[in-house]
Amino acid sequence: MLYNNILLQTYSPEGLNASLISFYSEWKERYLRTVSNTYPTQQYLFYTLDQPNLLPAVTCSEAMGYGMFIFPMMSIFDPNAKHHFHALYRYIQHYPSFYNPHLMAWQQIMTPDGHIINATSDTSSATDGDMDISYGLLLAHRLWEQDKDIDYLQEARLHIQALMTSCVSPKDSILYLGDWVSGLQENDFKYVTRSSDFMGYLIKIFAQVDLKNKRRWLQVLSRINHIIDGQLTRQSKTNGLMPDFFKKEGKSYMAPTSQVLESLHDGDYFYNSCRTPWRYAMNSILFHSPTSYEVHLLNQWIKKKTKGMPSQIVSGYYIANGIPGDGFGEPNNLAFIAPFLVSAIAEKGNDAWILSLWNTLLAKPIDECTFYENTLKLIAMIIATGNWLSPI
Repeated sequence: MLYNNILLQTYSPEGLNASLISFYSEWKERYLRTVSNTYPTQQYLFYTLDQPNLLPAVTCSEAMGYGMFIFPMMSIFDPNAKHHFHALYRYIQHYPSFYNPHLMAWQQIMTPDGHIINATSDTSSATDGDMDISYGLLLAHRLWEQDKDIDYLQEARLHIQALMTSCVSPKDSILYLGDWVSGLQENDFKYVTRSSDFMGYLIKIFAQVDLKNKRRWLQVLSRINHIIDGQLTRQSKTNGLMPDFFKKEGKSYMAPTSQVLESLHDGDYFYNSCRTPWRYAMNSILFHSPTSYEVHLLNQWIKKKTKGMPSQIVSGYYIANGIPGDGFGEPNNLAFIAPFLVSAIAEKGNDAWILSLWNTLLAKPIDECTFYENTLKLIAMIIATGNWLSPI
């Protein structure tokens, strides 16, 4: 259920949409780029614009996945959104993963002479990017049905089946980090999974679209729910927080106490798992199911932790590497604030908190944020204004 009545009553549907359109226009102008000398046009989202230390990287499959569902959803307001969607997808098709051509290579860089190439000759995929790309293609099928250039439904099925083939463990039914885990003969990641990839709402949709693999998708859904439930009996039993990564220890998937892939905070609530309040809340918002205990726990904990002040949400909370729930990051990072707006509107009784979250998001200018912050802000605004779409 979407409990955004307090926003509708306070600002009116027209006022909310005006705020959304205004920010979307800023976001598009700031990040959307056209690849030179391409016909038909290719476009990408310049995700390193605000972080020049990451150059020469220009975009990644995660950023492109966000664009693939943002543009269909905003097409009700933007007559050029379909054009952007097609241009993004041409770009995606131009940069396939080394291991599975129906998945996208996770990162591209710009060469000194201005050409865009995959980061390495064997650049592989990242699971979450291709999950969102698949969702965008399904949305396009719902909205536009058919196009002379793209069979949206067929392309979506190709991506979804490629995810099953290359990004799902046949033994353990977990989501791999990318197709490189199954593609490489030797690696230590067969039993590592990323909590922010646990998109139950998407996996339910995949099971309805990819009938050949329906049983296996439902096994994945059962597996991720089991991992979440297990974490709620350990360090997260009073806060609902999920770690960036889980690693199998014995028979259980645990928050790691050392670096697994990205940082010493891989076992804490950090830059991957900050998306989980959004990702996990979508199940109840889209399918009108009861709010999960994990989302309820998150909402209650974060309101108490910050004394109802969203700007006091910090960019990291300990789970496995410190006292669970203690913060270690900086305040007022929208990548950590915006997802809590989504979890808040998935449950009754959060009216004052919802208004505070909304106003906090709108108060921080776009040029004071990274692409990640601004994009999660835009996604939260699409949901909070009631403009999120499901392809089913």
